[in-house]
Amino acid sequence: MARRTDRPKGMRARRDRNGVVTYYLLRKDGSKLVLGQNFELACAQWVHEQQSRVALACPATALELLHGIEQCSLPLASRQATARRRSEMDTLRAFFTEHGDPTLEEITGEDVFLRWYGDAVRPGQPDSAIRMFRLVWKSASKLWIVSTGCPWNTFDLRKAQLKMEAADVVRHFASTPLSEFLEALLGKSTATTGHCVVDGYDHAERMQNELKHAVTRAVLMLRKCGRADLVAPVYQLKIGELIALSDSAILPLARPPGLILLNHQRNEILGSIKAKANASVSDSDTSRRHDRIEPAEGVTRSAPPSGFVVEER
Repeated sequence: MARRTDRPKGMRARRDRNGVVTYYLLRKDGSKLVLGQNFELACAQWVHEQQSRVALACPATALELLHGIEQCSLPLASRQATARRRSEMDTLRAFFTEHGDPTLEEITGEDVFLRWYGDAVRPGQPDSAIRMFRLVWKSASKLWIVSTGCPWNTFDLRKAQLKMEAADVVRHFASTPLSEFLEALLGKSTATTGHCVVDGYDHAERMQNELKHAVTRAVLMLRKCGRADLVAPVYQLKIGELIALSDSAILPLARPPGLILLNHQRNEILGSIKAKANASVSDSDTSRRHDRIEPAEGVTRSAPPSGFVVEER
């Protein structure tokens, strides 16, 4: 009997002489737990049995928790999803292994994980690994393994990256002290962080006013060069959010990896190409009209015969 590829680990199947398949699970004591003949219901019972085992074992450390919750997970439908989940779990295991496999009470916020993640080139994205850990913690909470909320907060790395790309655009149109702050924020100056140039509320309010003027000039250039995708992020920039981002552990992960070009005149080039293409089509239509043979002056075209003509004898 061919094994189902979506059958969870440890689930067995037996087919009787009538071809009916019965699913079952062997416990550690050697007893057999019959899961039934319906595969979906058998999977639900399999999950319940695995969760009972994990709750009884009561994992006390991070690695034990990851292993226990992973044992309760059903196979995913696609290979891509399976590979992504494996990569996220491997990232979490590597982090907690390097940090001494802390107990569940010793796990702190996600800042430590983000700094560790940014120290080397690692597969995937850090926010996806954080979402996976939050799912693991949620599953542990349902099994009464933990009684507190997850110490890691969720976040969207792409939003922070868009904000940093917008700050990189505005930097080209900013004056001092805003330009110095943005250069430090983007890691383009000798300063390590951007908050060092923000000194007091009045200074921050002054830079917010300067930011408004720089945003206006930046938006004009973005529309001119065809980068309309960055117009909204540039408009939404707030100096307070940038100051908070300068103290965040995700700052090295959110910085743009390259340069943003704003003087390539994309719209003008595309407009020129379209104009040449339209002119070429128009010339082709004109030449086809001139190539038609017109009748000589005074000669009329005869209509084509519409049927047979019977000649009289």
